[in-house]
Amino acid sequence: MKFWIVTPTFNSLQWLPQCIRSIADQAQEGIEIHHHVQDGGSTDGTAAWLQEYSDECTRQQPPNYRFSYASKRDRGMYDAINIGWALAPSDIDIIAHLNSDEQYLPGALSKVAEAAAQHPRADILLGTYIILDKNSRYIAHRRPVPPRVWSSYYTCAVITNSCFHRASAFRRHGIRFDIRWKSISDMVFYSALARAGLRFQTIPVVTSAFYCTGDNLAWSEASWKEGTEYARHIPWWASKLNPFIYRWVNLKRRLADIGQPAPREYAVYLPHTDVRTTWPIHHPTVCWGFRTTSSEPAGETLADS
Repeated sequence: MKFWIVTPTFNSLQWLPQCIRSIADQAQEGIEIHHHVQDGGSTDGTAAWLQEYSDECTRQQPPNYRFSYASKRDRGMYDAINIGWALAPSDIDIIAHLNSDEQYLPGALSKVAEAAAQHPRADILLGTYIILDKNSRYIAHRRPVPPRVWSSYYTCAVITNSCFHRASAFRRHGIRFDIRWKSISDMVFYSALARAGLRFQTIPVVTSAFYCTGDNLAWSEASWKEGTEYARHIPWWASKLNPFIYRWVNLKRRLADIGQPAPREYAVYLPHTDVRTTWPIHHPTVCWGFRTTSSEPAGETLADS
């Protein structure tokens, strides 16, 4: 199965190498990956680092893995993703994007490929993700909740790092990020997909790690301002029911966790490392509460993998 993964980045060199490594090590027999990084013209050395990495990939030619990048000004993160997605060739099976401060977990894309084969009618696959603090310590995990038309206008129950689009449906519906929105385009995007009748399928796979640094775009002042403006463009009842919808989605997340095995460990790349470090999860929980630091007890990591 062939994957096309896009990473938008801008002045995020402290995170980007780990993100790239987490994608590169997914390649194996039967899993072909092309990773494209769309840099918005960073000034922190990102372009030079990307050129070095690209040259290294050209020299080594790792099996089933290809890498490309472009570095030029864009109109924001969502524009960069759209640009990268537009480059996907016609023979790709799955399209996704992973932000520079996120990582795929070991074997994630192989498991996504298996799920795609098991659910041939699914247009979009949704996996579980774990939330980490800036020191890579576990905060919580979140199960996927498929967006519904009535609930998606004002609440985004999907996160992009654990969302995988079947390429045939992706091209057919033609819905992309609306770059008018600089902070809330995720919510607008998934709401549009739900209204278009796309078929979402949850899968019992922990695919990704989301780093909660406190500087995430969705928590910015710009995001709150855009949310206020966006409320003027949606049905009046969606705004009135938003508190109920928000609680309903959280309840669905908790119910989705029942009967599924809790994650007990995870393995991610740390800065300046070429192998993953495995961390134990002592108290798995789906309760995030928008904390930015871990409540897990301090302790040593497990062996590197």
